[in-house]
Amino acid sequence: MTATIPVHNAQTDWQQTLPQQILSWLPVTLFFQVGLMYAGLVLFLLSWAFSGDWKNKISQIRSSALFVPVLALSVVSILIGLIHPRPEGEFAAAFSHYQSYWLLFPMLSLRGGAWQNQAVKNFFFGAILAATLFYLNALGALPAIKLFKSYVVYEGNKSILLGLLLAIAAAWMLHEWRLRKNQHVWRALAFIYVLLALVLCAKSRTASLLFILLCGVLVCRNFRFRWWQVLASGAVLTALIFAINYIAHLPSPVTCLAKQMHDVHQMHGAEIMKNRAICTVHQVRDFGQTKQVSEDGMRLELYMNTWQMITASPWIGHGIGNWLPMYQQKAQGQISEKMTTPHNDYLLYWFELGLGGLVALLAIWLTQLRIAFRMVNSEHSERAMLVSMLTLSMMFAACFNAILRDGVFAFAMLILLAIPMASVSRTNSK
Repeated sequence: MTATIPVHNAQTDWQQTLPQQILSWLPVTLFFQVGLMYAGLVLFLLSWAFSGDWKNKISQIRSSALFVPVLALSVVSILIGLIHPRPEGEFAAAFSHYQSYWLLFPMLSLRGGAWQNQAVKNFFFGAILAATLFYLNALGALPAIKLFKSYVVYEGNKSILLGLLLAIAAAWMLHEWRLRKNQHVWRALAFIYVLLALVLCAKSRTASLLFILLCGVLVCRNFRFRWWQVLASGAVLTALIFAINYIAHLPSPVTCLAKQMHDVHQMHGAEIMKNRAICTVHQVRDFGQTKQVSEDGMRLELYMNTWQMITASPWIGHGIGNWLPMYQQKAQGQISEKMTTPHNDYLLYWFELGLGGLVALLAIWLTQLRIAFRMVNSEHSERAMLVSMLTLSMMFAACFNAILRDGVFAFAMLILLAIPMASVSRTNSK
């Protein structure tokens, strides 16, 4: 009898820790083809389902501060789905996107532990590996296989995600460096290695701006309104205003499309980033003056058209899955006619779910920030900055991309969010 107890306990421990180990390695899959991420998620969910301890899991899920706002979003989406007509071939997929956050709760139900620190290290490993692949592609030495396709050719949202992941990883590296205060040489080299890949190879304006924003978050963490801090902030703001004004008066680049810059005009790295920055300022300036946009700046046209449609039904929206057919009709003959999303989650939620959907989305993200704030003075204080950085990343990126509308973005962000937030509940985050 006594000989069988250790075997049973060992088997139980193995079953309970397997989901943690799988989740700790999922961040690495984010840097490759999306199929690997989905396969990893399926493997995690299967291991989670067979790991037992359901009473504690359900209790942990129900005690999460995110449970109520996520439930509210689902209720709003169900009500809107009942009110409005359902577009054939669009409704099911669109409705499922509004339920993406439920995937987070199995991850949050895991017990915290050393696996969380290992998951952060694995994320850094994935970022360094991604940076290496970008460098190899720049040298023409990257094998032309499907696994590395996103590093060779532009693949839309997947390529944008790679830039966002590098920006988040670089910012997390800075935070970990400041927190651990060890291995200074290796941490500095890893940070510079990833940052250069972000700036020179990823060619994502959103990701570059995101990194600057996250650095600002780190600075504000220690902001005490001392005279030199206020003076330095004012100097940076003044320099930024003058820089934008200077860029607005520069000659327009020969093209604003990154692919043409690289393939036709043989531009690389910093030169592409510089020209895209100039294009961004010029596009905003020209749109404000003439309401005309180029192919690279069609987001402004997307936003304007979507906003005009929102004003027609701001309270209850236009229904789930109705943005695409209604926008194609609205934008006939315009450069943005073929776009499949408004590249802005705030506008999409407001358009399809009405004001209630937008409020529910904001409630989820503000709750994440509140959790991060409460974690500062709890046993989870080391991971509070990671939660706040990732939440701000989601809120910022949602201004320019459909972060929750596309599973490529949504599941990647939820996997990263689960790492610092696992085992955090209403009670132990106070």
